[in-house]
Formats: sequence, C-alpha cells, structure tokens
Amino acid sequence: MSIYNFITLAKTSVDNYDYLKVDNSTTLNERKISVASLFPAVATTGSGGQDLFISITNKNQLNFKGIISADTKIGVTTAANNIVLTLLEAGIDLNNCSNVTSGFLKSIDFSSTVEGQNSVVNGGTGLSSLAKGSILYASAADVISAATPSTNGNILVHNSTTGVPAWSALTAGTNLALDVSVAGTLKLNASFATATTILDMAAYNIDLHTNYISSDGSTNQGLRVTGPNAYIGAASGYFNTAKLNIAGGGIQFADTSSIITTTQTGSTAGKHITLEGGGSAAAAAGSVYITGGTASGNGAGGAVIITAGKDTSGTADGNIQLKTYTGSSATAGLTVSAEGQNVTANTGNFVVAGATKGLVHTGRTDVSQGTSATTSVSNNSSSGIITLHGAALASQAEVEFTFSNTSIQSDSVILMGIECAASGRTAGANIQVYFHTKATNSCKIVVVNVDDVATDADDVFKINYLVINNSI
Repeated sequence: MSIYNFITLAKTSVDNYDYLKVDNSTTLNERKISVASLFPAVATTGSGGQDLFISITNKNQLNFKGIISADTKIGVTTAANNIVLTLLEAGIDLNNCSNVTSGFLKSIDFSSTVEGQNSVVNGGTGLSSLAKGSILYASAADVISAATPSTNGNILVHNSTTGVPAWSALTAGTNLALDVSVAGTLKLNASFATATTILDMAAYNIDLHTNYISSDGSTNQGLRVTGPNAYIGAASGYFNTAKLNIAGGGIQFADTSSIITTTQTGSTAGKHITLEGGGSAAAAAGSVYITGGTASGNGAGGAVIITAGKDTSGTADGNIQLKTYTGSSATAGLTVSAEGQNVTANTGNFVVAGATKGLVHTGRTDVSQGTSATTSVSNNSSSGIITLHGAALASQAEVEFTFSNTSIQSDSVILMGIECAASGRTAGANIQVYFHTKATNSCKIVVVNVDDVATDADDVFKINYLVINNSI
C-alpha cells in the first residue's frame, strides 16, 4: 500500500498505541518503537522555586517563562547568550530598608536634622565652640568639658579626689631642673651630683666612654673600662694590655683569699696562672717576690708554702720545679716530685756557701753492736753511728759482721770512717774499716787492726757512715 494512501496522524492525537516499524539492515530483524516516546518531556528537579517553563504544547513545543525586573534597582540584559542580572546601587533607597539588625544610618544632616549642639548620647560633644589648644575630657556623666591651658609648660594631671583632670605645673625633683623658657617645650635637665639612694640600673649598662670612676669625680684617676679590659690607677700611667691592669700599689685582701682560674669541664685542660715581673728595654727586669706575713708579739711569721696540684685518680700528681735559663731555654734546676717528695737537682751543682753548720742531715740514727764483734747490726737511716762491741783486737787481726740497712742499694756509695771515743786509747793502735758484698739492703763490714799492737777491750770504737744512692 502506498504511503500516500495512509490516513494522516496528527501529533496531538498520538497515544501509547501508535508505533513506527523499524528494520535492522544487518540482522534483518523487524521491530517497532512507540511514537509517544519520541516527544520531549521536562520537569523541575529543584524544590521551593519557580518553574522556568509553562507547558508543552503540540507534543514537542516547549514554552519558557520570560525574566523581567520588578524594580529599577535590578537590570536584566542578555550577553553572549547569558541572562545578566545587574544591581543598580544608585537606585537603592535606605528609607525603604530596615536597619534593625544591620545598624546603618539612613541619613545625617546636622544643618537641618540636628538643632544646636549634638549631645554626647548622640555622638556629639555638646559644645557650641572650642577654644584653641583645648583638650576634651569627661567632667561628669554624659558631659564633655574643654580644658584650656594658660601657662607655658603645664600638663593635664588626673585628680583622684575630684575624678577629673586639671592643668598643673610640673615640679622638678632632686637632681632635676625644669626648663619651660621655650614655648611648646618641656625640658628636664639632670644635675646628678649626689646620690640619695641606691642607683639600680635594672640590667642596663653605663657608658663612661674614656672617663673614670673615682672617689672625688676626678678625670685623671680611678677605674676605667676599655672594651673587655679594666684599668685602675692614674690616667698618666694608663695601659690596656690585660683584662685587669693596675698602675701600681699592689692588691690587698682583707681575709684569707685565693686566686683561682675557672675549673674546666670534660676533657678541656685547666688554665694556667703566670706571675711574671715586668720587663725592661735597657735596665734590669723586675723580680717576683713571694713573702710570708710578718707576725708581732709571740706569733710565728707566715710561711711560704708552694703545693703542687692533686690528681684525684692518684696517677699523675703535679711536682714542683725551680727553673733558670740556660741560654734561651728555661731549665729545671731543682724538682720536688709527687708521691714521696723526692728532691732532685736536675742540673748544676749543689753548693753550700757560708753555712755555719755545713751539710745538715737530721735523720741520723745510732745503733750499738750486740754480744760480739761479729754480731750483725741493723740500722735503716741513711747516716748514723755504729758503736762496735768492746773487745780486744789482736795485731793484724780482723773481724767481719753484716750491716743491714734499707737505704743501701747495689749501686750505693757508702762513706765510712772509724772513731775512737775512749780517752785512754791504746797507744799506737791503728784501726781501719772497709766494706764489701754490697747488695740491696745490706753489706759486709770488716774491722782491721793494721798496727803491731793489740787494742784494749776498754777502747770504744765507732763507725760513722753515710749512704749516697745513685737512684731512687
């Protein structure tokens, strides 16, 4: 049947029973599609707003609402296919708005709306005029007054009794002078001549520049600080080579005192202290004197005690050295060692000059031999006297005994001499003494009568000895 002969179906008459035949050119399947589904449908997805469309007519005609402004304050235009809404600020009338929460002013016209002076409660001063230079203050509740100065240099001062401020003249206190001679200027001149209380710098510093702190305010003597160094003395002798520089006169302490460097922590070595006399370019250099105090009455004079440092581990205590120069090198001449206090003459000679007692050895002890001339003798001092047993010694005869002494070493030098203490010594008797078999802590002593006559048993012979060691 020709399509021309079909009855025309208006789109407004299409219902859910009207279909179109659809052929698939690949599968050759024949199917149908609902004609009603080909027409659009619109809906508003939001809630509480206005629909942008009115209705759909003739199945496929969409009818949209127009957008207009109900007020001249908003303009409606179209730009680049967009609907543009524009706020016209000039058209806003605040009289038509509520300021219950926003608090904006609708209008201010002091010439017409406000009559006379604007009160304080409305944000004004309540004053009809204000003199030049006046300062406003609250004199009472809701009342503003003007304080007008009349005297040069006056300041506004609060009065706790009246509750309101008043103009007052500034009064200069101690060490201050007030200068109001120049209009508009208030000047305080300090004249600090005498302190009447403690001067507290509150962690601030005092800059003296190159001047001095002195007892009389003089600029030519006292204490002067330059950088990290301090100088005490007259300006004519000023020098600045150390942290503390003193022109002369010495340092005196009122009580037992010490000069100690700060103890270091960890493995940092302790700091040295050096006492050194002053050098000279063309004369003798200064000496260093260490003198004990002088006592009066029955008191003993002060000693000079030099003590070496202690190592608490007990392994390396310090020693005491006396040094002089050999050429350009400072060389130890005398050393007192730790742990035993041995005195060592490191170099040079031991010279006794003008000594009334010569060489004094106060550690001597004496001993007497026992029951026979061959009885061993023990005496542990490095010098002493051995009184031999009283017995006759025939001509050309000798006796031997062991002498025990802890000061004797295998390398010792032993000095011995024979002494006859008897007043009635046998005439012609000649006694000699020698030693042998020197070892650690002992030796053998031999007493020989080299004369041709025998000794008498009443003769008292003594051996004087001195042990000199080569090593400690």
